[in-house]
Amino acid sequence: MPQLEQVEFFISQLFWLGVFFVVLFSVLTYITLPKIRAFLNKRDDFVKSHISKQDDLIKKAESIIENYETKLNEAKNEASKIISDAKDKAMQDSESLIKSAEEKIQQEIKMTEERVTKEKDLAISDLKNQLKDSATNFISKVTKIEKGNIKI
Repeated sequence: MPQLEQVEFFISQLFWLGVFFVVLFSVLTYITLPKIRAFLNKRDDFVKSHISKQDDLIKKAESIIENYETKLNEAKNEASKIISDAKDKAMQDSESLIKSAEEKIQQEIKMTEERVTKEKDLAISDLKNQLKDSATNFISKVTKIEKGNIKI
């Protein structure tokens, strides 16, 4: 029976298996694998170059951030200095304004006191004159002496 004769069939299958294995191995080794290796090497180079570019960009970004923070701190310091200078100047200006206002108030007080004193002296002299006139009138009516002859 031919179905049971596996030895001849098996040997021919082994021969063709060996031939196809050698051919497939040769094609893969000399044609396909070099292309795959070239592609992988190209991809590795591409990745390495982008990683190095990324590292450079990260370093640049860090330096820019440091520069920004330095300038920001300088600006904050300058702003606080300007604010403190403005406060000091405002305090000096307000103190000088307060002093000048106090001086003006003192001058007004002195002038008012002088006017009050003058008015008081004038009122007292008017009162004395009126008292003299009243006393003269009273004495002239009581004693019946003329006003011109009475001296007080």
